[in-house]
Amino acid sequence: MPDILHRLEIDTSRERVYDALTHAEGIRGWWTRDAELDARVGGIGEFRFYQHERLTRVRVDALDAPARVAWTVLDSFMPGWPDTRIRFDLEPAGSGCILAFAHRGFAHENEWFARVTTGWAYFLVSLKRFVECGRGAPSPEVVDFARMLE
Repeated sequence: MPDILHRLEIDTSRERVYDALTHAEGIRGWWTRDAELDARVGGIGEFRFYQHERLTRVRVDALDAPARVAWTVLDSFMPGWPDTRIRFDLEPAGSGCILAFAHRGFAHENEWFARVTTGWAYFLVSLKRFVECGRGAPSPEVVDFARMLE
């Protein structure tokens, strides 16, 4: 099974990044403006894209402050996402941290998988900008990523 892996240096504390991953307001700052998140283990996150019509739902599997956040995708408009696992690991590094990102469990490595890999790279840079500078580029403030994939 192919996995998406990214590693990113972020010039801020793990706590600040952790907060951006575990609160709806944080998610709204870097991934999608339409986000709801029950920030407890077993809680549900709902993230909408493309004029609020397309939904991805996740279950929160782990919250280990400030080191790890893990989700399982319950359902999604994105092909191949249901039953995959998303994990954000935060390692201290100097005055900042390293984000080790993994989205695991895809059935196929194909053109769609490649586009999703690129999409995560974009949104992780948006996360970096959000926590370092106070402004990310979440959907729909950019060309909506879901439309680009069609």
